[in-house]
Amino acid sequence: MQVVYDMAPVVADIIGAHCAGTHARENFVGACLRAEWSEARAMVEGMLAEPWHLVGHQETRLRDFLELLA
Repeated sequence: MQVVYDMAPVVADIIGAHCAGTHARENFVGACLRAEWSEARAMVEGMLAEPWHLVGHQETRLRDFLELLA
């Protein structure tokens, strides 16, 4: 489970970059800290629903995070 917590800031940065001006990053970090994995998963899946907005390795990082939650 430690690797999930290690990867959470990376995923939070991705979410924050694509949801500028919102509390999405903070909401994601909060969900992870409270171990509300269904909420965290839903946020990541929402990002993956529109992969054309992702750049570089962001899609891979998000998919890797989902695999860790499985």
